[in-house]
Amino acid sequence: MSNSKKTILVPTDFTEVAGYALQHAVRVSSVVHEGVTLLHIVENPSSLSEAKEKIEAIAVETNKKYGIAPKTIVREGNIFVDIAKVADELNASMVIMGSHRIKSESTLNDSIALKVIKSSKIPFITIQEPPINKRYDEVVFPIDFTAENVEKHGWISYFCDYYVSRFHLIKPNITDPKLLAKIDMNMASARRFLDEKGARYYVYIAEGKKPYAEEVLDFAANIRADLIVIMTSKASDDSTYVVEPHEQYIISNASYIPVMSINPH
Repeated sequence: MSNSKKTILVPTDFTEVAGYALQHAVRVSSVVHEGVTLLHIVENPSSLSEAKEKIEAIAVETNKKYGIAPKTIVREGNIFVDIAKVADELNASMVIMGSHRIKSESTLNDSIALKVIKSSKIPFITIQEPPINKRYDEVVFPIDFTAENVEKHGWISYFCDYYVSRFHLIKPNITDPKLLAKIDMNMASARRFLDEKGARYYVYIAEGKKPYAEEVLDFAANIRADLIVIMTSKASDDSTYVVEPHEQYIISNASYIPVMSINPH
């Protein structure tokens, strides 16, 4: 993950929240020393020229303001397919994308961010507000019972190497012995990985008074977390990924806390 050729991809639709995503990318770039690439997808080729002018203007302004000159890409296509394709082509380390808060469960299916995440092999960080902190020092890792949960442990190395992060492992308050055994296995794996890295971490059990996703967000807000890391699951056809309801809730309601969504390999 220290490959200097990697880049941080920032899809933009020229909205305010897309500008927030660029601000986050600039801050990450200054720590991990990776470039930033701005991407805009147009559905109609007649929009290409105007889009190129807009995206180049943003790149120039970003360079003036932050001393970082993003590369720019404007491509005709479908955002639900081509953002993931471009991320893969560029060997991007991550995609940082603005995401509007979902006001009700009835609008979850309309979330562009959720649809894009389901198609990407590259980790996504979704944000809804401008960055508060420059660093990802307080990282919340919800621990669940899925086998895929273990895959996000590899990112522990990333945060340890660049941020000297403190990790907060929080598991659901459940009594089902089979699920609990799987959760405990995932927790043991995470702790073992953290111990090997010499990382600081803390273990918590959710109170169980609210749905798990709500308790994760409450906890993250209380400790002023800089990032929440979640793991999706592979769909039955192995071609896309499933964002479970509790993960959808976290992504859509995290407010000022960025959420990293990692799709399993």
